[in-house]
Amino acid sequence: MLESPLSAFITFAANKCGYSGTAKDQVVNWVHPLFLKAKAKASKHDNPNWFQAMNGPFADKYWKAACKEIQTLEDMEAWDVVDRTNDLHVINSTWAFKLKRYPDGMMKTFKAQFCARDDQQLEGVDFFETYAPVVQWTTVHLMLILEVLLDLKSKQGDITAAFLHADVPEGENIYVEMP
Repeated sequence: MLESPLSAFITFAANKCGYSGTAKDQVVNWVHPLFLKAKAKASKHDNPNWFQAMNGPFADKYWKAACKEIQTLEDMEAWDVVDRTNDLHVINSTWAFKLKRYPDGMMKTFKAQFCARDDQQLEGVDFFETYAPVVQWTTVHLMLILEVLLDLKSKQGDITAAFLHADVPEGENIYVEMP
């Protein structure tokens, strides 16, 4: 990483802004996501299952996060409760919990996400196509470098329950077990 062209750009941009540290310090401590991840000291305990989350030392925080997730989904009118019939293919649900940390390892927030068990979905019944746009880290790095070089300002945004904003064709229904 330190020998890459990206490192040269970062060093150039940092020096232009008056940064007096070494390129290694800049890349290792502030830029490279793998180093940030290692520095955050994340562990398997940061991703508990339902039983671990509700019986662990942070049970109250995970419970509040789960309640917030349900409230968000209800506020967005994400579902209608219907009677179950034998002809419906109902997908089981589960919970995903995450303890988010700051780069220095301090606890930041407790997250809970209600999920449909996608391993039980049937192609052609529950879905017809999949698409998940992703960004490459080099693109993010390049955008930040351009921001510094061109004296631009950036903003970060987060879409709550972004998956719910997908279009579901008229007449298509998805049945999920209630939480």
